[in-house]
Amino acid sequence: MSGSFTKFKDRIWFAFDGGLRRLPDAPKPVQQLAYGVLRAIFVGAYYLPRAPLARGSAAFAKLLGRKDPAAMHRAFVGGFILGLQRMEMLRNGQTDTLEALLEIPEPDKLDALMAQGNGAVLAMPHCHASVAMVRGLAQRYPVLMLVRETAKPSRAAAQRSYYDHLGCECLDVRRTGDASVARAVLGALRQGKLVVGVVDRIQDAPPESAPYDKARDMVRAEAFGQPVGIAGWPARFAGKLGAPVLPGMVAQTEDAMILHLGSPLETRDLEATTQAMTRALEALVRAHPRDWLFVYDKYWTRVLQQGASAPSSKQA
Repeated sequence: MSGSFTKFKDRIWFAFDGGLRRLPDAPKPVQQLAYGVLRAIFVGAYYLPRAPLARGSAAFAKLLGRKDPAAMHRAFVGGFILGLQRMEMLRNGQTDTLEALLEIPEPDKLDALMAQGNGAVLAMPHCHASVAMVRGLAQRYPVLMLVRETAKPSRAAAQRSYYDHLGCECLDVRRTGDASVARAVLGALRQGKLVVGVVDRIQDAPPESAPYDKARDMVRAEAFGQPVGIAGWPARFAGKLGAPVLPGMVAQTEDAMILHLGSPLETRDLEATTQAMTRALEALVRAHPRDWLFVYDKYWTRVLQQGASAPSSKQA
């Protein structure tokens, strides 16, 4: 398999989609069998000829100072399956259970930000439970969730079946014009809402001579010792209103979805704030590698490999 892991994952998921919808109400042995098959497929993908998973996992392990990339991949798959189960609970309306699973170790940090009335941007990497967690979060705080539906209408409709149960306003940034997105985000912040978005969809880094690419809304930053282009919207929108950017990441256990929070970031300077956000998200990913869904994204795989092979590789 020489293609993207994301495409591979999506194809498998959509192939199983009809059956997955019925699994939350199925007997336990049926659930275990179905998810066991999925687990075996994703674990097996690591060993396919020309598969990028082994190379990406080896690079990630080196950057973390670990020597068990295969075990890291199996842990990743376990987290993915657990996240998938919770997404199906969301789609099937088992929301009370999901709400009870959310834990926030430092709730005072978030409460203090929201009490200021300026709202905040919760910036996260793609996690196995970054969507399912929002159901519980939206029961505690006013939330605007930014999502990016897939381009294919049938797949977008399947994704929407999850978002409809989040209990908060959701905005698809793919099908909404930039001006409308800006109005919605700024309006939510003015109303004191928590704007939640995943921000680790990277592109090529802008040049050092022009570190902000306005056309792509990409800011040059460093991650794992390598230059990347990362989203500028969190610092840009929050900076207009003096709202903070709050880095966060969701880690899962069998009994909980845990929202770990970094330190709130002031938003006076676009480039400095974006670099600080990127650094904070990298620290969270290093602390919870099992839960980072984008570890096998082709752009991140390249960054991880370059970082691992650099003479001054920044290992944990």
